[in-house]
Amino acid sequence: MPTTRIIYDMHVHTSNSPDADFPESLLASRAADAGLSGVGFVAHVDYHPRDFCYAWFDAARYDEAFAKAVESRGSDGPVLLKGIEIGEPHRFGERAMEAASGYDYDFVVGALHWVGEELVLEKEPFEARADPMGLVEEYLRQSIEMVETGGFDVLAHLGIFRRGMTQAGLDLRELDETRLFPDLVRQLLSSMVERGVALELNTSGLRRDERVTYPVPPVLALYRSLGGTRVTLGSDTHRDPWVFYGLGEGVDMLLEAGFGTALLYRRGEPVEYPLR
Repeated sequence: MPTTRIIYDMHVHTSNSPDADFPESLLASRAADAGLSGVGFVAHVDYHPRDFCYAWFDAARYDEAFAKAVESRGSDGPVLLKGIEIGEPHRFGERAMEAASGYDYDFVVGALHWVGEELVLEKEPFEARADPMGLVEEYLRQSIEMVETGGFDVLAHLGIFRRGMTQAGLDLRELDETRLFPDLVRQLLSSMVERGVALELNTSGLRRDERVTYPVPPVLALYRSLGGTRVTLGSDTHRDPWVFYGLGEGVDMLLEAGFGTALLYRRGEPVEYPLR
């Protein structure tokens, strides 16, 4: 059902990521049908040697597909924004930006999928460890390193280790990183506030067995209490039947946490829009 709210989905993957299905033009049309105000496309730019998306990004191909989507959108269609998602920018950011160079982007998302050689989105690292919470701790430490290294506008899906932990059958009912690792979480969020890095509320976990957003509400609330005001909303769309999933619930969570606005990015500059 089309939404009557102002919503910009700032995390939408297209067939310019190898793990997604739809071209930009089709997703632009579906965004119009859904009543979205705008869509921020992100293409995976990954250089971890074991990643499924390793070295797949083609900047010229992506630029051409985006231009076609803009041309086909029509004057009253949703705003289309072009971004990239860099995996592990503290490790591979320089190579990723070199691959993306020569083309303009509205925003850059930083994402942590790999902690060393362990993919936190999957169950195997957690099944193999005697101390699965040790991997969570290292994830937080590397997230801090990412933010302090910089080179991106938005931190994506903070807490996505819950996806791998749920697959591994671990009980997450007592998992609250703000309580288990308070110093690390506070340092991470404070660094984001200090450096102007936006926090993404990613709704993709709502469609999986973990049934949570990334981050979870306690992290969102702490970010707000530390002076964090920059937030984006993203569905992490890859394919049907989950296109633009959970955005309304995400807006409700942001409002409940005290955020009156969210951000889109245009030519690298944050632009606020009202959530109500």
